[in-house]
Amino acid sequence: MVIWKELQQELQTHQHENGLFPAAIESENKLMKEFFWIRDNYYCYLAVNNNSKQKITTAFQKIFDKIEAKGKFNFEDFNPDNEYTYIHPLYTKDLNEKTDGWAYLQNDAVGNMLEIFSNAKDEKRATTLVEYLKTIEYFNCQDYGFWEEPPKKLRSSSLTACIRGLESFMENIGSSSEIKRLTGQGYVSLDQAPNETETRKSDLALLSLIYPKKIIEPKIEQQIITNIRTDLVGEHGIKRYLGDKWNGIGWTLGENKEMQWVIGLPWLYLCTKDKQDLITARKTIKKFGYAEGIINNQPNCTKLTWTLAMHVLAEKQAYELGH
Repeated sequence: MVIWKELQQELQTHQHENGLFPAAIESENKLMKEFFWIRDNYYCYLAVNNNSKQKITTAFQKIFDKIEAKGKFNFEDFNPDNEYTYIHPLYTKDLNEKTDGWAYLQNDAVGNMLEIFSNAKDEKRATTLVEYLKTIEYFNCQDYGFWEEPPKKLRSSSLTACIRGLESFMENIGSSSEIKRLTGQGYVSLDQAPNETETRKSDLALLSLIYPKKIIEPKIEQQIITNIRTDLVGEHGIKRYLGDKWNGIGWTLGENKEMQWVIGLPWLYLCTKDKQDLITARKTIKKFGYAEGIINNQPNCTKLTWTLAMHVLAEKQAYELGH
């Protein structure tokens, strides 16, 4: 059996009975083992087989229905100043929102969910999410972004996920002048790329604009890759951004001490198709496993499912390219 299929089978053994993948298989952080992120599961969705994809889709549908039952899609009552009224990125084993203030506003999660509903041709739920993106004015909506950290900013990675979700709707369900206009407003805001925000030039999340979203022109793709190679690539991974203090459990790192994320290496290969990036990814994963990150030459004791998923996708691409 080819390596990516073996890795895919390994990944699928970690799918919870609720249909989703926990953020981590091995972690000292309880949050990582007992809760479920929309974002992580979107990337797992890309890496698993059709049966497993369907389980994720069904779980997202159940989440949507629970959100709808709470009245969050009564858009006439929507108040943009109340963060709890936004769709949440993080869920319990019972597929309920984690309601104690976990960075509610994370628009990339909504875009990812919309893309999956559109792929499934789930017109009812997808149409509601399109209306949600219109209501929150996603193209002007500052959020906590990929890394779920304040301050709120207009972020290219969040804009991109929403744009791709809308485009998937048009491809799989149907188009209209209103959806085209809504998508176009996102592209206008995305003019800030290759930056992630107005003040952050380099960010690992920017790789999502290239893979898997594939919505920007080659010139911008190359600038993103150049900036990340220059500022963020380390010996054993890729920093999320300069000055990142997260170490996998607390907030103790800082400038020139940023954790290097293992997931960044296979992800970079998916964007560049450069065999040397694949070699580096393979060496690091062989040495450290599917850790979240490497600090002082040591893994931070976390085995991430979406790191494994990204490695599945990289090895699949390598197989197809003959690398």
